Amino acid sequence: MPVHVPGKVLLHKIPLKFVREKVAGGGKKSVDQQLPLVPFIDFLITLVVFLIMQFSSSGELLTPVQGLTMPSANNTETLEIAPIIAIDDNIVALDGNRMADVTSLASNPAMERIEPLIQNLETLKRNWSVLHPAEPFPGNVILQADVETDFRVIKKVMFSAAQAGYQNVSFAVNKVGGSGGGGGGEGGGGGE
Repeated sequence: MPVHVPGKVLLHKIPLKFVREKVAGGGKKSVDQQLPLVPFIDFLITLVVFLIMQFSSSGELLTPVQGLTMPSANNTETLEIAPIIAIDDNIVALDGNRMADVTSLASNPAMERIEPLIQNLETLKRNWSVLHPAEPFPGNVILQADVETDFRVIKKVMFSAAQAGYQNVSFAVNKVGGSGGGGGGEGGGGGE
């Protein structure tokens, strides 16, 4: 048996012309492929602009709620990352999600739990413990309330946070002069 030079043999024995052309390449496609760079560059520019818009060089954790006037304080500390409870004229919100109405909380003088707030805080606590299994739970929460907010509402929110296991409540305040503990601008934290 004679020795033959190896070559392309896959599907060459099929007597159909279009199959032979597909197998051989037919000379219709170029070996070189060009990358579409213009859409890729557009995507990168959009991504960079988005990241620059989201970046905060001062490290502020809080986004001011429209129409909310936070109290001012001289002695402040820098806030750490924690769930944010915002209380404005109408609602109590946890990280932007509505938990309760301020008018209904202010109208009832009795101390009561805010069940949706407790449930969501407990969910955040469980998520934290799953992500940090070796660390003890710090129990930090940030309270961002308007200066004119009824204290009964703040008291109910703090009570509900404590019921969910969040003992360390920091108030978001505007820093006013002085040589405080390092907090700055909107987002300086207050005491417990």
